[in-house]
Amino acid sequence: MNSELSFLESYNQNIYISILKYLYTELSDIEKFLESIGENDKFREIDDLEIYYYKTFTQQEIAKHINFKIEKIYKALYLRKPGPHDKGNSYFHLTLKLHSEEILSLDKFYNSVLSNLIKFYKHLFSKIDNYFISFNPEQLKKYNIILVEIKSSVEKFLQFSENRDVISRRQKLNEQQLSNIPFGGLFYITHIDNIESILKHGILSHNLANEMNFEKVDISNQTVNARRNRFETTLGGNIHDFAPLYFNHKNPMLYTLCKNKDKNNLVLLRINPHILLADNVSFSDGNAATRTTNFFKNIEDFNKINWQLIKQGSWYNYQFGIEEGRRIMCSEALVKNKIETHFINDIYVYDDIVLDKVLPLFPNHFGIMTSVNKKLYF
Repeated sequence: MNSELSFLESYNQNIYISILKYLYTELSDIEKFLESIGENDKFREIDDLEIYYYKTFTQQEIAKHINFKIEKIYKALYLRKPGPHDKGNSYFHLTLKLHSEEILSLDKFYNSVLSNLIKFYKHLFSKIDNYFISFNPEQLKKYNIILVEIKSSVEKFLQFSENRDVISRRQKLNEQQLSNIPFGGLFYITHIDNIESILKHGILSHNLANEMNFEKVDISNQTVNARRNRFETTLGGNIHDFAPLYFNHKNPMLYTLCKNKDKNNLVLLRINPHILLADNVSFSDGNAATRTTNFFKNIEDFNKINWQLIKQGSWYNYQFGIEEGRRIMCSEALVKNKIETHFINDIYVYDDIVLDKVLPLFPNHFGIMTSVNKKLYF
């Protein structure tokens, strides 16, 4: 998918998935309809399938992207003296195809999952004129088998944002607390090669990621990281048992990474700030690797962080000294063991090339917005 020409907004808004989900849901009505025909031996009622199609494909959002039309076509033998349309002299003709440019583009990206579903709808409808030949108990069994297979293939695309409602019902930070966080969320910095694992398993602590062998590329400073390998009484565990998030990601760590590594490989994940009110979440007033840093578990201690310096965005602060400024700028939140995927709001990358690597991993299925944002980098 060429991100420069793609329908990124539609991708992030899950328009394709929404249509797929709607048509998938409507399959249950057709499934019940076919079952009732087979159970009651009322094969002539197959014409009623037309009603289901009108109900399904005239829905406003569907009509924007899918051409739908049902008309009666005279059979060749009756063209000269057709008379009124009936079962003997005519047949149904169904037009059913994707037509909007954005859906056609996304369908290629999704390996024609929606197109295949449309083909099933079309093939099924084509049989309504041949019910006395095609629709018998054995044929219905075959159609139901195909229906089950199609539903199974579609289900894996319908898992996005299932847990977002859980977050919406949680206790939230107040406006003053939110105003202290510079970029509207907490940030996790990682390598592009780790994104697939994160989307599958969440953001894991250093110890858990190593134990499960999920982290492909470790971008941390090994000397600094070694100083985090210690037990902290306030946390009630080893710092490496917690997944770290920065209040301001534009800090000394990201600066060093952008200067010394290929920043095209660096991915920024923005985490819902309300995770601070979840269980087993602590925060610090500086870099956790530094012994002078204090750790807190109670949100009432939120004001003990130097928000003025963090929002200022520069660690060259002569009031505290550069080293102290560096420590404060790396203030962080620490989440025990794992950050669930549904807490990730956004994925930011540096350029289109990296974006094209992320999109096929389908972060939008989890309600995660994905975009290029060079301003978030040094």
